[in-house]
This record gives sequence, C-alpha cells and structure tokens, in this order.
Amino acid sequence: MRIREITEYDRKYVHPDVEKQLQKYEYHNLLAESKLVFSANLQETLGISGYEALILDTMVIVPDRLSYKEMFLDTFRYPSEWTQDMQHYQLNKQKIMDKIVDMMENYSKYVTEIQRQKKQLQTQFFHGKNLYETIDESII
Repeated sequence: MRIREITEYDRKYVHPDVEKQLQKYEYHNLLAESKLVFSANLQETLGISGYEALILDTMVIVPDRLSYKEMFLDTFRYPSEWTQDMQHYQLNKQKIMDKIVDMMENYSKYVTEIQRQKKQLQTQFFHGKNLYETIDESII
C-alpha cells in the first residue's frame, strides 16, 4: 500500500529508485552516503534504524518520545510535540527545517557527539552481555 504517489521530486532528490524494495546492503550503502536520518515516528522498534545510521556516521534527529527519550542524546532529539500530529507538524515545520539545516551544514561540529552517541548505544542498549546480565539478575 502506497501512502502517496511517487513524484519526480522524489526521484530527483530522494532517490532515483525510490519505489524499489532495497536489500539490506543497499539500505546500509544509502545510509553510509547520507548525512542525516530524520524520524517523526509515533511507534518504533527499539531505535535500531537510528543505531544503524550512527554506526555509519550518519546523524539522526528523533522525537523526544518512546525509547528515543532514553536512548538518544539531547543533541539528536527534538521536542515530541513538534510531530505528535499533522497540526503540530505544520505549526513547527520551520523549527524542524532549521534543525535539519543546522545539522546538515555543520556536520563536522557534530562528529564528536555522533561518536559519543554511537558508543552509548553500543554499550548500554545494543550489547548482548548487558542484556544477558539484566535478564539473569531479574530471574534470580
């Protein structure tokens, strides 16, 4: 099911194969070529796509809600209400665009934070040893 029609703008500025179902390696290659991934998710799967982006040194911008609130540094979060629904998005669209433009134009300023965020996710959220220890402690 398609949410909206694919436009020439999408083909020119998003990706020429925007309709194509990507293989995982193709997806990762696109992430590696990107500077930034934006999320307005109202539901997410443990922030995995954000972590994948950061592994490839791609910045993320996520709402301050769901597990993003615990997982991502303030640097990479924006106020949840900016995208809680279409009405709020319309009211806050300029703020979102300003944040995206700042991060895109000043990528080098964020490199240290990308590395810090990547390490935090790796050690606190996406590391099997910590998960296993937490589970073991909870069943004792």
